[in-house]
Amino acid sequence: AWTAIEHAPAVYLRTKEHPAVPHLPIRGALQSFDALYEVTADFEHIYGTIVREVLAAAETGAVVYAVPGDPLVGESTVTRLMVAAKERGIPLEIIPGVSFIEPSLRLLGVDALDGLQVFDAIDIAALHHPPLNPDFPALLGQVYSRQVASDLKLTLMNQYPDDFEVVLLHAAGADDESVERVPLYAIDRSERIGHMTSLYLPAL
Repeated sequence: AWTAIEHAPAVYLRTKEHPAVPHLPIRGALQSFDALYEVTADFEHIYGTIVREVLAAAETGAVVYAVPGDPLVGESTVTRLMVAAKERGIPLEIIPGVSFIEPSLRLLGVDALDGLQVFDAIDIAALHHPPLNPDFPALLGQVYSRQVASDLKLTLMNQYPDDFEVVLLHAAGADDESVERVPLYAIDRSERIGHMTSLYLPAL
């Protein structure tokens, strides 16, 4: 991934809001899509715009589209790009990376193969009842704001006790990573929630 970024004539970042970005060996033209998130909360519009712009750039030459973590963990723009590139006959290579999952497992001291369920918190927050099996633990990524946390807890409290102890993981894998154990009803009261926050639910 480092070599691909270093030699790319153009690098598109889904976001600059990640501690790795200042250390990337970007030599070519750089563009991020953070401005899209500032003008609309419509993810369908944002993702559609990203896919169109990256594909347009790819039709004129080599381009790197870089995302936080692993491209196939919580990055719906990547799966959309895969489909669209195939339809247009544009060659595409996926370079694996370390997602938020691996450093989260280290912080928690759990093994993913012990039945860990992984979901996008945004999707869960939009539902009335969580599609989780409470007999197994779950890790929910992208708890990026207190509003998402608030909507998420309302959904989860349809299945888990209000005072069930859960774990907020902040910036797992970064220098300022932290673990916050709180009752479920209080997850949206955390002052540390940010772009790199996720939620761990132990088995009920």
